[in-house]
Amino acid sequence: MAGSKVKNSLYSLRAFKAAFALAHFLPRPAAQALAAFVGRIAYRRKADAQAAIHANLQLVTGLTGTALDALCAENVGNFSRMLADYFLCVGTAADRHCDALIESWSGWGNLAAAREAGRGTIVVTGHLGHWELGGLVLARRGLPLTVITAEEPSTGLTRWREACRRRLGIKTITVGPGHPFAFVEMLQTLRRNEFLAMLVDRPYAGSGAPVRLFGHATEFSTAPALLAQHTGAAVLPAFVLRQPSGRYLSVAEPVVPMTGTADRRADLVANTQRVATAFESIIRQHPAQWFNYVPIWSPAESPAPPPPAMTQSSVGMVGRLR
Repeated sequence: MAGSKVKNSLYSLRAFKAAFALAHFLPRPAAQALAAFVGRIAYRRKADAQAAIHANLQLVTGLTGTALDALCAENVGNFSRMLADYFLCVGTAADRHCDALIESWSGWGNLAAAREAGRGTIVVTGHLGHWELGGLVLARRGLPLTVITAEEPSTGLTRWREACRRRLGIKTITVGPGHPFAFVEMLQTLRRNEFLAMLVDRPYAGSGAPVRLFGHATEFSTAPALLAQHTGAAVLPAFVLRQPSGRYLSVAEPVVPMTGTADRRADLVANTQRVATAFESIIRQHPAQWFNYVPIWSPAESPAPPPPAMTQSSVGMVGRLR
C-alpha cells in the first residue's frame, strides 16, 4: 500500500537504489555472486518463505528430501541473480545490457500475428524467469508496451520503478485500491492495438478465479479473460528464461484460445483455466525459475508437513555461478 511502512529492509527504495548502484559498479559476475550471497542470507532468515517454496515445488515436481532441498537452493540462487540483472537493465545503458543478456528469441511470429489481428495483445507471464527483462525486450523491438503493477511497499519505490520503466519506453498502470480507473486505462490501451503485460499467477485479493494447477486448486488473475471479453484482444503467454550460459531465452508462446458463449461468467472461469493450463508445461520444465515464496495452494492442497529449513550443504549451492 502506498505510504505504508516498509517491513522488509531489502524491499525498500533505499535498498533498490543501493543495489542499482552496485550493479553498475561491479562486473556482472561479481554482482551475481554478491546477489546470491545476500539472497542466501535473507532466505535463511525467512522460515515462512522456506516452507512455502518447499511446498510449492514439491507439489510441482514430486521431489522430497535432499533433492527438493537442492532444487529450492537452485531456485533461490536463480532469483537472486535475476534481481542483479534487473538492476543492471534499468539504467541508462539498458539497451547495451539487454542485448548482452538475451541469448536467443523464440516465437516472434506469435507476437506479430497477435498484433496483426488489430485488437490489442495481452501478454501474460508469471513469477518465472526474468519477467522485467521481457518487458524491456518488447519495448526494444518497438512494440508499444504498458505493464500492469500493484503498489510497492512505499510510494517512493512505486515512483522509482515507474520512472525506470518510463525511461525505457514502457508505460505503467497501477492497480488496486486507490486506482478506480485502471481497468478503463487497460481497455484504452488494447483498443489502440498496443501490448499490455501482466503477471497472472499470484493475483491480489478479489482479482482471481479458481483454477486447477498441477491438479490442485489455486487462483489465477481473471484480468486477461475479462479484458479479452471486452476487446477481443489476443492473450499470449511469454517468458524470459535463464539458460545454462547465464544469459536468457525470450519465448513468446502461441495465443491462448478464448471461449465466447452467452454465459460470460462461465467463460471467464473457463478462459482463466486455459491460461493456467498454458503455464503448466513451462513451470514443469523450469521449476528452479518459478519464484513464489508464498503459498500458492491452500494448506489442504499442499504437501504436509513442510520440509525443514535448507541444510547447510544445500545452502552452499546458491552461491555458485552458472
